[in-house]
Amino acid sequence: MANEDLIYRITRAVYDRVGSAADEQTIEQLVTDIYRAVEETRPATTQPNIGRVQSAASVREGSSDRMVISVFGVDHPGIVAGVAQILAEASCSIIDINQTVVQGKFAMVIIVDTARARETAAELKDRLRREGEALGVRIYAQREDLFNAMHRV
Repeated sequence: MANEDLIYRITRAVYDRVGSAADEQTIEQLVTDIYRAVEETRPATTQPNIGRVQSAASVREGSSDRMVISVFGVDHPGIVAGVAQILAEASCSIIDINQTVVQGKFAMVIIVDTARARETAAELKDRLRREGEALGVRIYAQREDLFNAMHRV
């Protein structure tokens, strides 16, 4: 079973059990905890090969070493710089970035490689959230594999 399919099935089961009223962060944390527990019990031959070139299928399903970061708010100078500074301090590489301003509203999506990050995904997400509050924007960050699977639900 592909990682994305497993994450999708776990996510669906969590939503069925918890209900749609639960906040996304709670759902994501539950799915992450369950996925890790399942992966730890799988034989080594079924786990992804670390250090090997990714197959086309694994690129489609996403990586646990990448994050999708979304930023939304009223446009003003310093938003991109503030987010990029956090990522640089954490030793994350920006893989792709797209930002736009529509009638004064700012939107940005960044794909980040976190393989060499100096902090956990949870710590990085918390720093980004706090920076968003300081900048007056909303910043959402999620592991790419979880993002892909949860948006199939």
